[in-house]
Amino acid sequence: MTRKSVAGLLAGLAGAAILAACFAPFVYHEVVFGWLGHAPELQPKPAGPVAGRWFDDYYLVEQLDEGTYAIGEPRYYQGNYSYLILGTERAVLFDAGTGFRDITPVVRSLTSLPVTVIPSHLHFDHVGALGKIDRTALIDLPTLRARAPDGFLALQRYEFLGFTDRLLSPRFRVDDWLAADARLDLGGRVLSLWSTPGHTPSSVSLYDADRRQLFAGDYLYPGELYAFTPGASLGAYRRTAALLLSRIDPQTTVYTAHMADPPAPVRAPAMQVEDLRALAATLEAIEHGTVSGEGFFPRRYPVRGVLTLATAFPWNNR
Repeated sequence: MTRKSVAGLLAGLAGAAILAACFAPFVYHEVVFGWLGHAPELQPKPAGPVAGRWFDDYYLVEQLDEGTYAIGEPRYYQGNYSYLILGTERAVLFDAGTGFRDITPVVRSLTSLPVTVIPSHLHFDHVGALGKIDRTALIDLPTLRARAPDGFLALQRYEFLGFTDRLLSPRFRVDDWLAADARLDLGGRVLSLWSTPGHTPSSVSLYDADRRQLFAGDYLYPGELYAFTPGASLGAYRRTAALLLSRIDPQTTVYTAHMADPPAPVRAPAMQVEDLRALAATLEAIEHGTVSGEGFFPRRYPVRGVLTLATAFPWNNR
């Protein structure tokens, strides 16, 4: 091999490395989840204690209070939880199940009220029942609405990330577009919908001020938070933390979308405002360079207890 060809090869490798770094979240997900991933399999029932009752030997239904149900999927490898929130006139299903099994029969067993399904965000493991139960509602972002001129939205590859589970991107009807800061009157119960980006640009949370309940989706949960997926933003994560801390009661319980890993008991993943404060502090420390992470990509930062934050390179995570 000539000196010129070696130089060309090195230049090509350097260019490929630069491109890989620039598009690291996309490259990482394509390789780790796309090329090396596989379709999920039904997991064994948990060996330890569980909170709630089994439905169809797959879902775990836990009543949190009168009119609030956590619907868990502990036999799906990510341990997702969705939340059915009831008023006297209508209901909201926050997150739509993974789609590994149909969540509709569970919902119908719990209420005959008309149900609006609101996903916390549009990743594959939160949108299983969109377009399948009564009404589907999304936050009214121009970037989303512009893609649904006929009322139907097709999810994009890196918005959905369904190649992780060998899923095709869905297309579904959007019945309602909800403004950020919308108030949802369910009859005797009012929810506030807030735009809470960070994990994804279209992430939302629901807040019940009277019951001091925040339903936060994937913004916060007892485990490793993914702030390195395509579309994630540490700046948005930080601003959302400040927003939530300024709005919610200090005694609020934060219900999240993924349960804690064993040996924690299987139950609705509930966190406290102290966890949110710890996350806010970690995000500020990362911003000011006063905390060290571990690993190359993703880079991991301890937050509190089992709570950690996994980030991309600074230029991928603004």
